[in-house]
Amino acid sequence: MKKSLLFVLAVVLSGSVTSQVIFSGESPASVQGSYDLTFAEPSGGWGVPDLLDPANAVLDTLVQFFDGSAGDSLGCTAAVNAASLDGQIAILYRGDCQFGTKALNAQNAGAIACVIINNVLGAPVGMAPGNDGASVTIPVVMIGLSDGNDLIAEMQNGPVEVFIGNKTGFYPNDVGTVPARILRAEQYVTPALIAQNATEFGVEMGAWVYNYGFQNQTNVTLGATVDFQGSNIYNEINATPVNIAAGDSAFFALPTFSQATYDVGLYEVQYSVLSDSIDDYSFDNSLRADFVISDSLYGHASLDAFTLLPNTSGGFRPSNSTTYSSCIHFRDPNASRIAPEAITFTAVKGANAADPSLEGEPVLISVQEYNDQFTDINDPNYVNPIGSINEIASTEYFFPADLPGTPVTADFDQPVPLQDGQRYLFCVTTFNPDLFFGHDPSMDYVLNQNNYLQPLFPIQSDNGWNPNGFGADVVPGVTVHMIDAAFLNLKNEKLAIEMSVYPSPSSNVMNVDFKGHEVNKLELLNLTGQTVIAQSVESGVAKTKLDVNGIENGVYIVKVYLTNGMTQTMQVVVSH
Repeated sequence: MKKSLLFVLAVVLSGSVTSQVIFSGESPASVQGSYDLTFAEPSGGWGVPDLLDPANAVLDTLVQFFDGSAGDSLGCTAAVNAASLDGQIAILYRGDCQFGTKALNAQNAGAIACVIINNVLGAPVGMAPGNDGASVTIPVVMIGLSDGNDLIAEMQNGPVEVFIGNKTGFYPNDVGTVPARILRAEQYVTPALIAQNATEFGVEMGAWVYNYGFQNQTNVTLGATVDFQGSNIYNEINATPVNIAAGDSAFFALPTFSQATYDVGLYEVQYSVLSDSIDDYSFDNSLRADFVISDSLYGHASLDAFTLLPNTSGGFRPSNSTTYSSCIHFRDPNASRIAPEAITFTAVKGANAADPSLEGEPVLISVQEYNDQFTDINDPNYVNPIGSINEIASTEYFFPADLPGTPVTADFDQPVPLQDGQRYLFCVTTFNPDLFFGHDPSMDYVLNQNNYLQPLFPIQSDNGWNPNGFGADVVPGVTVHMIDAAFLNLKNEKLAIEMSVYPSPSSNVMNVDFKGHEVNKLELLNLTGQTVIAQSVESGVAKTKLDVNGIENGVYIVKVYLTNGMTQTMQVVVSH
């Protein structure tokens, strides 16, 4: 049976975002530590207990589930070692059948909880209940493949005991914080063109610190550092330590991080929590809140350090909806400096999809003007559903192969000019009810949204546009590629330049008509790029002539230099 965990008292902290649902190795010493996890929730269609409630936590021994099949350890059929599983925590692998079926088979064997190990590298993913999840009444969690393999290996040496659930009240001395309650940069990656100095970019620093233990904590402090390219550029700690009673919390505000100028690269941000006591669960005493200043990227999902592609896992979509758009919000007073030219995202098909392959699957990328007029999300004019959306650019992308969970990049037909201060949504859209867009489980913007009070991740479904999406903790793996809008403007200006050279072919004299453009020089170049003729042009001259007598027959380029620094080229033929 489930062991009693709340030895002294049960403390319930307000709000689920403060709860610490953990998967913690307790013994032997080689497995001690915190493991990334996802967990089944009653709100997701499961019959499982609510792990946010500390009373539903479990502490017991892992036992590997064996089903006797060719694959074994998948839990898709009844356990052949049910006697060993009875009263213990079943651990098995993802694959071949629904999550709910695995968990129900573990439950039927007498297990008090079910741990599913992911069968691919990367973070654990969300788990749909499938056909049997509603009948599952034990906790169900997923951990990563590497972590799971390590635990399985250690189990060969002897019993492995783990804790699963909300740790509130479990450890005596236990202060910490959670990703949902730390301030971070407004987005993970920001284009350098809109972060040129402290007036354009800064990071408000601070965090809520919680006493999850059942002992009062004294002289609690919060510190934060920012390191860039091996150098420490920010190091702050709250001036006055705070005492935090068991079950209570305190907010620690630190000075804003800003720089006179920002170099492109990764800014490594670390928060640290300390108190007078030796912490019995120190794994949440230090949290990262890194951000990146980039030449060209914008997005809220974290980026792989080597590929600079978004880190994502699994996928989300509204239930019972065919249309689904996953979007990120953008507004900046200097938006006209940049122009989106592409969007990177990931997608997966649902387990029950009739066609499980992504090859040939269409996805629409778009830029939407978000025209509702409001100051922040507390403004009465901030409405749900969104009232005014105007699409200004879209392009259809087709998956070239089956690439589940692999970042792909879709290009707009041409970069999209933006306006200063205008709200936009950068979106990926599917009309296939079996397609899910990837999200980054490592990022959480709950405190950011409470602080900045701006929409973050709107979605569209068959019911219309929802500005709140799935919440500030469900972060779309949507990264936007930007170019310098100056290049866009030059390109548009260049396209608008009209000049003419005639006659062509020409035997002696060519006429060059500048069509009203102000020009200061022109050249005749051969096809190797060598200058054959160079000729200055006086200000205000509308037309000029090129004497090509004595020039060898062939194809040449007339290059015109405008006074605004641009150039125009035209191909001509000399034939005597």
